[in-house]
Amino acid sequence: MKFKRLFEPGKIGTMELKNRVIAAPLEKSYANPDGSVTQQYIDYTTERAKGGVSLIIPESTYIDPRGRGRIRQLGIYDDKLIPGLKRLTSAVHKYGAKVGMEIQFAGRQTSSSITGLQLVAPSPVPCKVLTSEVPRELTIPEIHDLVKKFGEAARRAKKAGFDLIEIHGAHGYIVGQFLSPFSNQRTDDYGGTPEKRMRFPLEVVVEVRQVVGNDFPVAYRISADEYVEGGLTIDDVIPFVRRLEEAGVNLIDVSAGIYESMQWIVQPMSFPPGCLVDLGKKIKKVLTIPVAIAGRINDPEVAEKILEEGNADFISIGRALHADPYFLKKARDEKLEDIRKCPACMKCNDEVGTNLPISCSINPAAGREREFIIKPALEKKSVMIIGGGPAGMEAASVAAYRGHKVTLYEMRDTLGGQIRLASKVSHKRELSEVSKYLSCKVQNAGVKIKLNIEVTPQLVSQIGPDVVVVATGAMPIIPFTPGVNREHVYTAVGVLDEEVSVRGKALIMGGGLVGCETAMFLSKQDIEIIIVEPTDKIGRDMGPGEGWFLLNEIANDPRIEVHTKTTVEEILDESVRIQTEGCYKEISVHSVVTAVGMASNNRLADILNASGVPDVYTIGDCVLPRKMKEAIYEGAVIGRLL
Repeated sequence: MKFKRLFEPGKIGTMELKNRVIAAPLEKSYANPDGSVTQQYIDYTTERAKGGVSLIIPESTYIDPRGRGRIRQLGIYDDKLIPGLKRLTSAVHKYGAKVGMEIQFAGRQTSSSITGLQLVAPSPVPCKVLTSEVPRELTIPEIHDLVKKFGEAARRAKKAGFDLIEIHGAHGYIVGQFLSPFSNQRTDDYGGTPEKRMRFPLEVVVEVRQVVGNDFPVAYRISADEYVEGGLTIDDVIPFVRRLEEAGVNLIDVSAGIYESMQWIVQPMSFPPGCLVDLGKKIKKVLTIPVAIAGRINDPEVAEKILEEGNADFISIGRALHADPYFLKKARDEKLEDIRKCPACMKCNDEVGTNLPISCSINPAAGREREFIIKPALEKKSVMIIGGGPAGMEAASVAAYRGHKVTLYEMRDTLGGQIRLASKVSHKRELSEVSKYLSCKVQNAGVKIKLNIEVTPQLVSQIGPDVVVVATGAMPIIPFTPGVNREHVYTAVGVLDEEVSVRGKALIMGGGLVGCETAMFLSKQDIEIIIVEPTDKIGRDMGPGEGWFLLNEIANDPRIEVHTKTTVEEILDESVRIQTEGCYKEISVHSVVTAVGMASNNRLADILNASGVPDVYTIGDCVLPRKMKEAIYEGAVIGRLL
């Protein structure tokens, strides 16, 4: 596919851009604790510049320590930070990209444990998804001072070489807090009516414009709908964006949500790519200035269609460039199969909440750009990789790119491992793109692939490789429950792999991620489900991102019944005996599915090590059952070490 609109030059105010893709601000926790720039930050940002985007907005950057949202958030609150920021902009400019600064103050959406001070906000409305701390209401003089601080931040950004200022009025931070009736309950000049709620955001725009001058590009990021009861809707936002244009804003950057509707800020896999297009389209219709649209855009064809249909002027992409900094270059070269598509697994977003540097499930080099450069091997070796899951595929391709002679063995007729099973669940079908990408990468690297072969110690001995990498994954744990060997008892792996046919009403033993996903998989087949979980809640092994969708789906599915603090005591022919807090009862079911966990399949590795085979390495779930992220990371590491 030829991408015409995606690579057209564009303009924001007086700034000319080489294409229509903006690297959206992505919170990474790569800065120093004082908010200053690190080498890690520069390496990460310049890698995205090398990939060909026209404008990079690194992340929301705090203008005052009272409004810091994270421990290692980028800061612009003091002139001492300008030299580091200058190094960042200079590095980005070398690769032909412009760089913007998004200025922000967290307000009610932070914690005193991070700021060291009492929170301040337009009104004493706590953010209950964080700490429920009640913020102190800002006084009028404090509001005026805060407006000045936004202006000072803009001055510093311009001095540091940034090409654009973006005012962060989205996602429920202080500027958006003043605009929204959900968080602004004032009755003075800064609240009470739509016009008064606009006052603070417009004063910030006027201050920033005055500081940077009329010819300097200014953008405004907005949540076009907050998706909370009593919050902003698109009908509230339309008249406001008109006022922004009148005040001299050059670009409206459309997003959605606040912390109470986090799924709209960082959309999970269950949301379709381009999920905010309808909001952006409505805003674009009433403006003459350009509009950028975000919203899980992970495919250049989706981006091209948005532009072609006139729904936006620019595409704002965050996680897709985190997963693949060369997303745009590969689109230009029409190598779509080489794009490492972000599946919206939410792991990076979950890590933001920990205040630790974020990583990427499918791109282990994200945040490790300098350390993870692939260098030619000093000594070329024959490498045998056993297991075609994510760990094995990543190890195989990296080792082959380094010059090793690599053969990958897989006992099934296709590659993919656990990813192949996870993608069977309806809302996770995009995971199949990860498997396709890894398979393509293996083939492009020149790896010799052997399917339908179960590797034995004898075969290893016969081939005699220099190095053996065992990535044989994990296998289901079979509980010691009386009756577990009956014919109508299956494993979740067998069900998801469609090796067995579940009939009638089914009971699932285990309410973790796999048990819940299996319940959804069977529910789509109109099978009644009972989930039995011994702890007090299901989904304990889920991150906040994936748990939000899955647990809501289960709670609202009339075919799924959940029993917590419950164990299965015995499996009978047409029923099971369960215990709930000391009470026993028998319930009728036709099938039982075990989902009580996985155990490492490391038997082959143990035999090879015991028999003295040199250079045997284990990676992925055969070391310890975990997630896709750990498997791919370990494959990437061993591929670089061989």
